Amino acid sequence: MSEKFPKENNRFKNLDWKMAKTVSLSILIGVMAAFAAKGLLLAINFTQNVLHPSPIGKLVEEQGIENASLTIWHAFTLVFMGLVVGLLTHYLMPNRANRGLSHVIEDVHFNNGQTGVKEGLAVGLISAVSIGAGASVGRYGPAVHLGAALASGIGTSFKLDDQEKLTLSCVGIAAAISASFLAPMAAVIFVQEVVLRQWRLHQFIPTAAAAVAASETAKLLDVHFIIASNLVPDDVPAYEFLFFGLIGVLCAIVGIAFNRLLPMAAGWVAKNVKVDNRLKPAIGGMILAGIGFGYPSVLGLGGYETQMAVAGNIALKLCLTLLVLKFVATIVSLAFGFNGGVFGPSLFMGAMIGASVGIVVEGAGIPISGISLYAIAGMGATVATVIGAVYAAIIALIEMTGKLSPSIPLLFSVTSAYVVIYLFSQSSLLVNQLNGRNKNPFDEVRPTDKKYEGIKPAP
Repeated sequence: MSEKFPKENNRFKNLDWKMAKTVSLSILIGVMAAFAAKGLLLAINFTQNVLHPSPIGKLVEEQGIENASLTIWHAFTLVFMGLVVGLLTHYLMPNRANRGLSHVIEDVHFNNGQTGVKEGLAVGLISAVSIGAGASVGRYGPAVHLGAALASGIGTSFKLDDQEKLTLSCVGIAAAISASFLAPMAAVIFVQEVVLRQWRLHQFIPTAAAAVAASETAKLLDVHFIIASNLVPDDVPAYEFLFFGLIGVLCAIVGIAFNRLLPMAAGWVAKNVKVDNRLKPAIGGMILAGIGFGYPSVLGLGGYETQMAVAGNIALKLCLTLLVLKFVATIVSLAFGFNGGVFGPSLFMGAMIGASVGIVVEGAGIPISGISLYAIAGMGATVATVIGAVYAAIIALIEMTGKLSPSIPLLFSVTSAYVVIYLFSQSSLLVNQLNGRNKNPFDEVRPTDKKYEGIKPAP
């Protein structure tokens, strides 16, 4: 009996509390990331309302997408705040240069998942000023940066080991995406598919916990971007998949062009625009103001225009015009030094491509299920092409609509897009940016890889 009691007392000796601790911290990070996303949105709204006599988005809603035009004051604000962005970047950012989602991926693979807290806050501030001024960039990339930075701060504060810190970085990324779109499943998949490109249970569980916490908190804070489910039809005739395939091909063409031209434009500006880097965003502001005098809809976040395309309330000519000008405005904004993400512009461009195809098909007298499905298919295919988030793009759009009916059109459009991607051996924008810095940790997956050859019988 005397020998039994010591064994009984040691029953819990080998319990590993690491996972429980990591999940607990992940839930905390999920809540914090949702508040950070809300703070970023409030900062954007504040700068828009303070800088402009009438925010650009409100101007477009009141005057109409086709009739709205910038005032001289709007143009002056764009240029002046470009100068402010240049100064903030010069004095607050590492290496005096902007950092984006590809840098967060770089941190995960080469810096044990450590993204500086000050860096994350600086990215949030500069992005809020950029978007508030009218730059054609998105808010979701900066939200991810903030989430990763908060997670790094938590990991350092609790003196976690390198593996735990890396896991928490992934947790912060997923939490920010989940809060922004109310898409916890897509957020978890994004981390595994785009950031890590591998599936590990010890990373999946904390990431899932954070995504759920962020999503539920975001509902309370009203910070998300969703698509009204009443716009999405329930049934899709089989013949329409021909048109969803066409949308995928067109989105791939536009996405490949964007992925190649943005790094080229940034390099060209760095090499050929012989002025102090602090002045370059102001020059970009002048170009954006010129575009905005004709079509201010392509400036800023563009959420209203995206929703209008999904609702089928934009004519074909306007869809194509906004597509081209958004493409140009986003490249100008990022190449000249404004800071922000490309997820929002990708959604915008994809919605315009999809809606355009739907309008043409409907105009030809062919019955369609609804413009909304065409726009949603374009959004998914463009995001998949630009970001490289194939599964995550499909799941995110399903979660954003709250319906399963877009799933098959989305799947077919994304599949068609990736046939083109593989045909021309192209990579996502993130991979191109990592390649440009010689920091790409991934081996590109091609159909000719050995893993596609199947299982060979043993000799």
